[in-house]
Amino acid sequence: MSYLAHHKQFAPNVSTPKVRDDTNPPANAGFWQRLSNAVSNYRRRRAEREIARFIQGRGGHLTDELERDLMRHMTSSPNYWRLHL
Repeated sequence: MSYLAHHKQFAPNVSTPKVRDDTNPPANAGFWQRLSNAVSNYRRRRAEREIARFIQGRGGHLTDELERDLMRHMTSSPNYWRLHL
């Protein structure tokens, strides 16, 4: 015979971790943590803007060819694409 426990039997013993929100760091975060969060958020937003500009410059429709070009664009040297970063 086998026995399969119901998930409700584990509920008192399991707690879900609180979800961290990196966009709004806790008030008690230290200076270096806030600085690190600000830099990573800046880089993420910059990459999203770069991708949006790239897609819009190629017609605005996501195709297989555009995805390949985008991967080449994002993983190559800025000098190859004549970007002034």
